[in-house]
Amino acid sequence: MSALSALGGLVRDVLQTAFRLAPWPTATGLRVVGSPGPDSPVLLTANYDFTVRHVIRALRGCDVWLVVAPAKGINVWCAAGAGHLTTHQVVTALKTSGVADRVNHRDVILPQLAATGVEGLQVFRRARWRVRFGPVRAADIPDYLATGGVKSDAMRRVEFGLRDRLEMAAVWAAPVSLLVGGLTWVFRPVWALPLALLATILAVAVFLVYDQLPGPRQLLLGAGGALASVAVVAVAGGGLPALAAALLAPFALVALLTFDYAGSTPTEGSGGFDGQDWKIRLDPERCEGVYSCFEVCPEAVYEKHEGSRRVELAHDERCVRCGACVVQCPKDALFFEDGQGGRIEPATIRQFKLNLAGKRTVAVPPPPEEQKSA
Repeated sequence: MSALSALGGLVRDVLQTAFRLAPWPTATGLRVVGSPGPDSPVLLTANYDFTVRHVIRALRGCDVWLVVAPAKGINVWCAAGAGHLTTHQVVTALKTSGVADRVNHRDVILPQLAATGVEGLQVFRRARWRVRFGPVRAADIPDYLATGGVKSDAMRRVEFGLRDRLEMAAVWAAPVSLLVGGLTWVFRPVWALPLALLATILAVAVFLVYDQLPGPRQLLLGAGGALASVAVVAVAGGGLPALAAALLAPFALVALLTFDYAGSTPTEGSGGFDGQDWKIRLDPERCEGVYSCFEVCPEAVYEKHEGSRRVELAHDERCVRCGACVVQCPKDALFFEDGQGGRIEPATIRQFKLNLAGKRTVAVPPPPEEQKSA
């Protein structure tokens, strides 16, 4: 790789990290990684440029076919949860990419976080491709392939370490600080830089400590930011308008930065969404030990019982209500229960995905063959 190419990749990484909230599409179709042959593995991911480049980078030294499916240039987790990466997109990509002519098998490996939107059983029924869900992180794919598709617990579990937290802080800090600084520049240029800096600091605080705060978290973090900013303005000799802005701005910024906190982190369930009071439930009479729930759950909610061929809802307090287990269970043994004890059927979770406001109202269209017969 040339120095210029490496620099270009670095610039794209920075821009796509800072502005991840915007779509970054790349071309769909088949990518050849290494020197794959007819027996080489087939992987599939969304056409989010950042993801495709990082998957290819992680696969350096491997020989694989990589199918890039249309997902509106959105990352896998968000695209699957919002109905942009579904069974239909996967089936279409497998049929149109030409990969079937290159291999003598019909096994495709999808990202684990696509399990909220892609029904593995339906992909097989409609395209005759068997779906396996690989690791959460691209960096683990080579080890996963080397072990013949065996996932360790660490490969299945979504973590939110310091690097992930700082990355998400950058994702929110960049657009919010530019928005706040730009709008302020129009009316009070002298306040633009301090408010942009305050937005950046609060973004870092949100993703480092917000999930550790008790009680009314927005109020506590806003109050802490207000105390600090008022003190700084007072020491700098700011007047009454500046002090008023220093007092009020942190509360408004914290509210903006935490608007989609649940959707930006794996640390908690959909606190601001329709399903905030839903509980995952298991019907033991229906469970036949397929273990698809165990394989796709990003929070290790389930434990296997090999002897009885059953799973146990061992850690339901960890559940973030992503719905991946419900979508993948071929026996409909899993469902959600709302706050009033009502049952939300698996068919509802499979058909309706989340919109930007967290409402489960995005209807996934039926397969083309069903549309024709309707």
